[in-house]
Amino acid sequence: MSERSAAWAEYLGAAQRLDTVRREAADSAAGEASALAAARDELPTVQARLGMQATRLLDTASRAGVPSPVLQPGPAELLAAAEAVGGGPAVALAALRQAGANVEVADGALARLDDAGGGSQTLRNLLVYGPMALLALLVQLAVAGLAGDGAQVFFAAVSGLLLGPLAFGAAWLLVGVVYRDRPRTAAVGAFACIAPVLLAVALLAVL
Repeated sequence: MSERSAAWAEYLGAAQRLDTVRREAADSAAGEASALAAARDELPTVQARLGMQATRLLDTASRAGVPSPVLQPGPAELLAAAEAVGGGPAVALAALRQAGANVEVADGALARLDDAGGGSQTLRNLLVYGPMALLALLVQLAVAGLAGDGAQVFFAAVSGLLLGPLAFGAAWLLVGVVYRDRPRTAAVGAFACIAPVLLAVALLAVL
């Protein structure tokens, strides 16, 4: 091989190696940019969920009568977080997603705590279901009272079948607003709202 051919082959090899490095650098930069964008998109969601979870933790501790947990990270936690995200956007994204998975686990644990305290929550929910049930019963009796003697049972039954489920639905929504992220005890609420109107129909039929 001539000296000129050898130089040309060496030049082509160097150019190919340079192009390979350029492509790998471009791919790496694109991957980091994609990971950074994904991390920026997911970070607000994780932060919001952590804020909600902190509120639930403090509320659960207050209801259980135990000292409130310390929710601010200490030096060890801050150091571990810095090390976790020190490998670039892709590593930071993986750490952020792991944090989201940890939030899921903690939410499940808090839900089990809420279920364990479901007895007292049922009583609190009845403070919402009860007045709605009473309102439905009063409206039902008023409608039946306006009907003639022979039609009272019919109107009481029709209005009761409408008002009972409506009262339950409205109370169920209100419980979700008043006691957010707590069990709504739907079975207890349905019985509290529907049983009185059915009982009123039975009593009117007997009388």
